[in-house]
Amino acid sequence: MTERVNRTLKPLIAIYAQQRPNSWDNEIQKLAFAIRTAVHDTTGETPAFMMFGRDPRGPLDLLIGETTEEAQPTTSEHRQIQEYKKNLINNLRWAYNIVKEHSEIEKLKQKENYDQHTTQRQYNEGDLVWVARPVAYIGENSMGGKLQPHYYRPCRLIKQLSPNTFTVCRLSDNVNVGATNTDRIKPYIELNRNNRGTTT
Repeated sequence: MTERVNRTLKPLIAIYAQQRPNSWDNEIQKLAFAIRTAVHDTTGETPAFMMFGRDPRGPLDLLIGETTEEAQPTTSEHRQIQEYKKNLINNLRWAYNIVKEHSEIEKLKQKENYDQHTTQRQYNEGDLVWVARPVAYIGENSMGGKLQPHYYRPCRLIKQLSPNTFTVCRLSDNVNVGATNTDRIKPYIELNRNNRGTTT
């Protein structure tokens, strides 16, 4: 969890340091507030809501609904408060924009990465393939899960049930693996295939 938060926080701090090299460390709390109140794509909620059950009200929330008839400050202290409020809101807006921009960039990266790994491949009955092993099965094995192969191989596609689903037979023991989606399948390539047809 900490590593995931740091992976989000470091690029944002880097942007702060580049744009405000003399004062970036004074803005960390504002940046943290922006992150805590940004809606997370996975949960659909802000980190603050997931932790405390409610979203905090910030200066931006207080600003909504203000009218031009706001009482003018009458003392130097009031003017200082208003100036501080104005600067705080501007800084928070700036922090929110950085978080939003970074979030959009991360979305594009995740989509690009997803698209690269989900290229539609056509399979046919009789094809030899590798089939991803269920995570639970790997973990239950007596040997450490990280050391176990993550694919059954070779397997043969027996019957196509839908455009993306086949029944699969594991050839090593002739066991029917069952209905399997093509997103769990990789083409099987024999190790000596590259040497076929070559002579010296």
